[in-house]
Amino acid sequence: MWNGNKKNANAFDCIELLWKEGFFKTGRALGEVSECITKKWGHNLPPADISKALKKAPFLRRLGKRRLFQYLQKISPVSKKVASIEEDLFSEELISKLGKNFETELNDLRLNFGTSGTCTAFLLRKILEKLTYIVFARNGIESKIEDKNSPGGLIGLEKILSIAGKEKIQGIPVLTPKTSKKIQGIKFLGDASAHNPLISVDMETIVPQMPYIITAYKELAERL
Repeated sequence: MWNGNKKNANAFDCIELLWKEGFFKTGRALGEVSECITKKWGHNLPPADISKALKKAPFLRRLGKRRLFQYLQKISPVSKKVASIEEDLFSEELISKLGKNFETELNDLRLNFGTSGTCTAFLLRKILEKLTYIVFARNGIESKIEDKNSPGGLIGLEKILSIAGKEKIQGIPVLTPKTSKKIQGIKFLGDASAHNPLISVDMETIVPQMPYIITAYKELAERL
């Protein structure tokens, strides 16, 4: 498939790349598509070619009346990636290691993953925080993440993850420093979904974070 280089491009290739970038999450007119292709790649493709390619694209739907048509994504470009991620996220091995403590959260995550980005972000963050705390508690080091100014409370997740990247159990970090740093993204998305009423998180934003969050779950599960 064409990768965005100027040579050997055609209208369908350009449209497919725009779809994968989320361009068609809102309805787009022919003129908008043409303008974007020209601005992005420098191609002045014939409007007739672009129109034919838009009609041909199986991932788009056409709305409106003749001469006022708009094109909107029919399926999300992340759907195949989501399916692949689900296999790893809900693997029997990981679920078995997490055990009954996470049955409710994982069942809720199954229902929302790939469908609701906001709910997914919140659940991913909740599982991360809960899993990290249980690992600290089972290894007798929970005092390191307790909030000294709030009896029974915990310090913020950002600080917990930082400590997890430094604290060792039998010579092995709770989280590898690289993982501890990389998963800050899902912490941010989870915070936004839970505390900011003006923000909605979509799956396109979450998908790039998933390799890191799955790695974190696996590392933590090994410390249970």
